[in-house]
Amino acid sequence: IRSPPARALWFGRRSLAKRRAMMSKSGEQSQGVRPFSQEAYLASQKADLNAGRGAPVPKGVDRKSMALTSLTDGKVAFEMIDEKREGLLDRGQARCWLRAMGWCVLDAELDAMLSGDASEKPSASRTAARMGIHNPERTKWGLNQLLQINDANAHRQNSSLKQLQAALRRLSNNRARISRDRLSEFTTSDADGFSELDLSQVLAAVGSFSSKQLDVDQLSVKVLDRICDPPSMAELADLGS
Repeated sequence: IRSPPARALWFGRRSLAKRRAMMSKSGEQSQGVRPFSQEAYLASQKADLNAGRGAPVPKGVDRKSMALTSLTDGKVAFEMIDEKREGLLDRGQARCWLRAMGWCVLDAELDAMLSGDASEKPSASRTAARMGIHNPERTKWGLNQLLQINDANAHRQNSSLKQLQAALRRLSNNRARISRDRLSEFTTSDADGFSELDLSQVLAAVGSFSSKQLDVDQLSVKVLDRICDPPSMAELADLGS
């Protein structure tokens, strides 16, 4: 378990110190106000760190929230992606971070989010401008900026079960089943796309590692469910063995 960010902890401590001083002067404590508790403060900080901050659940998926999308998870994902330890991510890396937080939309929509284009909802555009994250010319993003972008786009629809089913049906020439070979041909054809190992891990995660033919509708449900609740690396290793 990681400790709270130093900046948040510092400001939290300073605010609490001020409040205790005010309580002493005004006599709040004698009027029934609960005294300061270090344990309660640390519990509150831990709760904030563990609270989900991920993308909205795709429409049609029977889950209430994205797993592994707390502030701590976001920090871990950022540090893993930031291999050069610059404290900043380029556009491709920033897209990866957003996907780690559960976003499963096209790159063009992720780019719109990164540039601060929240045009789907005018109030979100004003929020983005107020936060200072509306900057189409930006090429690098820090963790705090990405967290703000993620929060500012909480209104966006994050794909849907119907959209994924329709896409897979197009890929399967409108058939109810799609072959693994066809999936491999499509996903590995782009230099920036999946490798064969990536595809194997995805299929292992949805319980179809050895399947040659996959039901389009069932595959869509399982893929989006796993996006909402991703397996650990240990699970993937066990599934692929």
